[in-house]
Amino acid sequence: MKNIPLTLVLAILFFSISFAQQVKMSAFPVKPSTLIEQIKALRTADPKMTVADWAKAADAILQKDGVNSMISFDAATCEKIKKVRDERKDPTAPLRLNATLKSVEAEAAALTLPEPQFASDDCGGCYIAIPVLQITPTDFITRVGGQNIKFVLPANFLVNQDLLLDPKNPSSIKKKFLVPFRATPIGVTFDENVIYLGFDDPELHDLALLVFDDGTFQIGTRKEAEEGGIGKVTDDPADPKAKKVKFDRWKNSYLVGFNAPCRQ
Repeated sequence: MKNIPLTLVLAILFFSISFAQQVKMSAFPVKPSTLIEQIKALRTADPKMTVADWAKAADAILQKDGVNSMISFDAATCEKIKKVRDERKDPTAPLRLNATLKSVEAEAAALTLPEPQFASDDCGGCYIAIPVLQITPTDFITRVGGQNIKFVLPANFLVNQDLLLDPKNPSSIKKKFLVPFRATPIGVTFDENVIYLGFDDPELHDLALLVFDDGTFQIGTRKEAEEGGIGKVTDDPADPKAKKVKFDRWKNSYLVGFNAPCRQ
C-alpha cells in the first residue's frame, strides 16, 4: 500500500475497489457546476430582464448543467481522508479523489471527484460539491464528460435533508426532501410536493430553487415561493442546529424542519 498513489488510496478507502481495477480504468473528471456564475451573467447581460424571464433562462441552465450539491462523507471516511491529507509531504498539494461508482444503467465508471473541502462536523465535516440534476435516497444523476449519468448513491455519501412535518405532531415526518445545500425554506406548495429554498447570494434574492419530492430541481421566483404568506422560523429546543419554519397558507399550516445554514 505504501507505493500506491494518493488518488488510488482514497478510491480504495471509499469504495473497496481493487488496485487492479483502478489501474485498468481511466478516470473521468466530475467538474462542479457553474450555474450560479451563469445566472449572474444573465442579469449582467440584460439588466432590464424581468424576474420571470430571468428565472426561466436560469432554469434552462440548471436543467443542462445541474446545481452544485454539497455531498458530505461519513465520519469514518472523513477520518481516512484527513489522515491522508495530514501525511502529505507537501501540505499545499491538492487532494485528488478517484472513485469507481456503479452506474444504474451501465457498467461502473472510474471518476475523479472535486477536491474535498473541510469544515466543522456540524457544517458537513468533509465534503465535495458535485453537479446534480436529480437525487434520491438510492441514486443520483450528475454530469460526466458532458453526459447525464445516473449512479447508485454510495452508503458513505451523506445528503442534506429538509423534513415536511405534521404541524399537529411535529415529531411525525410526512416527507423527506433531499436538498443540495443548507438554506432556509421560503415556501411550500399547496400539494406539499415542492419546497422552495432561497439562495444565499444576495444577487439572487429574487430567485428561488424548487426542490421536488422526486429529487428534481427547478428555478423559479421568490415571489411565487412566498405566495400565500411568509414563513415564521423557530428554534428547535432539542437541537440548536435544527430549526423549523411554519407557513400558514390557504387555510392550512405547513411545517418544515431544516438544518440552519452555516458559515464555513
